[in-house]
Amino acid sequence: MSLFAKMFAKKVAQDKSSAEPGDVDFVMALSFHLRGEQERALVSYTRLAEKLPGDNLVPFFAAAITAEKGNVIEAVRGLSSLSRRISAAGESISRAIAMELLALLSDQTIPFRIPAVAELVVSFGDLLKKEGSVRESAVCFEIATGLVPDNAHMLHKLGDTLHDLRIYDYAESVLLEAIRCAPNHWGALYTYAVLLQDLGRNEDAIAYYEKAVRLIPTHVNSQNNYGAALLRANRVEEALVHCTLAADLDPKAPLVKINLGYIHLLQKEYEKARISFTEAISLKNDLAPAYYGLASVEQAAGGDPERLKELYARAIEINPAFPEAHHALGNLLASQGDPEALTHFSAAAQLNNKQRNLHKDFGLACLQSGRREEALEQLKMALEQSPDDAVVQDLIAKTQAEKETGHAETAH
Repeated sequence: MSLFAKMFAKKVAQDKSSAEPGDVDFVMALSFHLRGEQERALVSYTRLAEKLPGDNLVPFFAAAITAEKGNVIEAVRGLSSLSRRISAAGESISRAIAMELLALLSDQTIPFRIPAVAELVVSFGDLLKKEGSVRESAVCFEIATGLVPDNAHMLHKLGDTLHDLRIYDYAESVLLEAIRCAPNHWGALYTYAVLLQDLGRNEDAIAYYEKAVRLIPTHVNSQNNYGAALLRANRVEEALVHCTLAADLDPKAPLVKINLGYIHLLQKEYEKARISFTEAISLKNDLAPAYYGLASVEQAAGGDPERLKELYARAIEINPAFPEAHHALGNLLASQGDPEALTHFSAAAQLNNKQRNLHKDFGLACLQSGRREEALEQLKMALEQSPDDAVVQDLIAKTQAEKETGHAETAH
């Protein structure tokens, strides 16, 4: 039994017995809807809503038609109102709608089948997602997967949307179910690879990207993301192959240019890296990694410090939550004796305190500013991360000795 069958099975058995067999008005309205007769369906839903104010299916499908007619905002309002009412009874909208539909459609005399209704619900979800109502679209996809739990296409839509919403654990379980149902479903493989990459599970992501590019080698993002994952694994030559393929497929893709820039930077091909990052910026001038990459190239090539400061600052301006850029700018400012370095080290530590050498660099900057207590705190954290770092050990010993000497002199 699949993930969603397990979720719904027990309640389906209970609800089937309580379904009202004479509720043909809704069946007729839904028949109109399925045939594309929007006006007749909407009129029927409106009349039914007046007769049955507590019904759940009628307002849901009325909202679907409202969206089909172009009024997505009104459709979202209708869904929100329905969700609040269902939630007040201790149920979720997706479960309630799926349960009622399954109970209704168990009647073999009804002139349409479950997959057709599921497709209608998915179309509603697609409209909502296209217009930016991502959470509401997830509700529709969840209903559809409750109706047809072994449909990999619909499972992929739900998993992809949950990934967009950063509901990662649920997204992973849904995408794995999609892959179980259809091991060669390209969309599920690709989306799952992206999710794994987002979670930092790089080696797992590589395995799924490999499957995805084998199925559709002409997909730009798949080749580019595969290259990025290989780059994180320090498989630079392989990364270059896949990012170059992506660049051949779409010469104007800025994210491809950025990945190529980082590859060339690692290979110390500074001019090639500079060209790649500059081209990325010319294609899209609000990508923080492009400015950070260009600054890294210029720094490696011994560039003008003021130009470096400008590029790192621009990366942070675009994305203030960019820990590597804060760390790099902190180091640059510290080398110039600028106390503003501490602000950027602090920001970097708050965003990601596991960056390599961050606490060591932060500690050195604190020492430079005469802030021994903070320096010791940072250096001790650096030693926890790298217990064999002799430089950090020596700095801690000297700082503690100076601190003790200072206390002794004060006491004397």
